[in-house]
Amino acid sequence: MSYARITATQEKRPTLRAFDWMDAVSQLEQRHVVVRPKSEINCARFSVAAHQSHIDAEYGNAVLVLSTQSAGKLRVEAGGGKHDAEIRSGSLTFMPPGIDQHYDFDGETTNTFLSINQSLLDRVAESNPGLGRVGGLEPRASFFRPALQKLVEEHYAVMAAGDDGWRVLSEAISLRIAYEIFTAFNGSDAQKAGAAPLTQAELNTLIEFIEAEMEHNFDLSDMAGLLDRDAFGFSRAFKAATGESPHQFLIQRRLMRVKQMLAQSNAPLAEIAYATGFSNQSHMTAAFSKAIGVPPGAFRKALRA
Repeated sequence: MSYARITATQEKRPTLRAFDWMDAVSQLEQRHVVVRPKSEINCARFSVAAHQSHIDAEYGNAVLVLSTQSAGKLRVEAGGGKHDAEIRSGSLTFMPPGIDQHYDFDGETTNTFLSINQSLLDRVAESNPGLGRVGGLEPRASFFRPALQKLVEEHYAVMAAGDDGWRVLSEAISLRIAYEIFTAFNGSDAQKAGAAPLTQAELNTLIEFIEAEMEHNFDLSDMAGLLDRDAFGFSRAFKAATGESPHQFLIQRRLMRVKQMLAQSNAPLAEIAYATGFSNQSHMTAAFSKAIGVPPGAFRKALRA
């Protein structure tokens, strides 16, 4: 039987002991756990500060974590290796099944956590021989792949809503998540595009640039020049690494900042638009409404209801 342990390092935070991750997360105060029968991916959303956690190799599920509204440093010891990473909003962390894992996190984060049955990964690999095998998946801390990020958010929304038909939607999204995980690791997108994907270091450099210069009107050439790549090759390499175009990625980062500013400030919408790089309030409202489903004003009002 597998055993997971979360030990909080801040005062007044409980020591959590459980036999698996979903049980451990269910003991956190700030969490919403979604467990549904006959689902190959179960979800939890929770907020946590500095903590340590451990899970042994007997835990048979893969783990995919999307961090939102996050800032901190993570050290992972898994599969015999050590990985130090900066956790930022939008970053993903993946752990394949069957490996010993230890985490040491310093900071604060809200995570959407997926527990993925190995049977799902096996089934997708068997039906798509070119994707590789589950044994080829490796631990990866704090990487960015917007296509996978959107699928995590979509799956959690479906599971949390629990409306009629959730099982059909959940299965469809679960298959896409598994496929995207294999694609992220074996580089098939890069092979199809004929371009070497950006490295994680290059992606980190781009994200730091975008976050620092978001309010300015930079373009594709500026982003490519930062990495000493030509604009055309950069666009293909970027999509090979992330599953999305640079423009789509940039819009997502801007919308993520908009959501943070709506939640944390009373700034007028026009001011938020200019601070996040949109040409005007109308442009921001249109992009936000299309991506989120409600306009910014309604989103802010719902947060404070």
